[in-house]
Amino acid sequence: MTQIALWLASIFSLFAGASYFYRPAHKASQLIGATTIVVSTAALILLFNTKDGFDFLTIGSLIAVIGSLLLWFSNRNKDLSLLLTFAFPLSAIMLMLNAIEPFALHSLHSQSVGTSIHILIAAVAYSLFTAACGIAILLALQEYQLKHHHLRQLLRVPPLQVLEDLMFEFIWAAFILLTVTIITGIYFIDDIFAQKLVHKTVFTIASWCVFAGLLAGHHFIGWRGQHAVKLTLGGFVLLMLGYFGSSIVLQFMYR
Repeated sequence: MTQIALWLASIFSLFAGASYFYRPAHKASQLIGATTIVVSTAALILLFNTKDGFDFLTIGSLIAVIGSLLLWFSNRNKDLSLLLTFAFPLSAIMLMLNAIEPFALHSLHSQSVGTSIHILIAAVAYSLFTAACGIAILLALQEYQLKHHHLRQLLRVPPLQVLEDLMFEFIWAAFILLTVTIITGIYFIDDIFAQKLVHKTVFTIASWCVFAGLLAGHHFIGWRGQHAVKLTLGGFVLLMLGYFGSSIVLQFMYR
């Protein structure tokens, strides 16, 4: 049943991505997107019920589905269809990997209530940062095209100011949740600087510092544009290295 649900959610996700690409402004695309999120959520619930813990593929799927949900919700009054064109297929890939299980993965986390809460908050934070990163890339491309007068090739996205405001809204929400993630990690995990967690802890704290500096610089100095984009992408890379990089090390080097 779980395998069928995962494959069904993958197919829906691919169909939703194609729908946003070919018919971005159509109400049917939003309906297909909503249906896809519901089906994907149901598939994830079934998946988590069959697992003894969490591995980086299951959490990757959770991040991808939550990210699609956030972009879908924001797309109601802003045209983020271009991001959804990529977000849904990415979610499909993660769901497919969980369906075929190409790697013999072991659980990285226990299923205690505390660690489950910690992981869920972290997944939402990572999803928000992922959405902010996608918006930052669109912002950089749009600025590049305007600067080089490629007016006929402008991307199908909202105005620059709207994009930038939305990026910082996502970053603020994600930063708050990342702070909560670090606090809950300290509380629920016995030793966050243990050998198997030190990579994740160091990269996560480094990412927190980058985003704290970005938000402070934006508020007090007025950092924006390419400078804000570069810091957003840099903080995101550190965060992904912290989770996925350390997870891969744990999966394949500490067996």
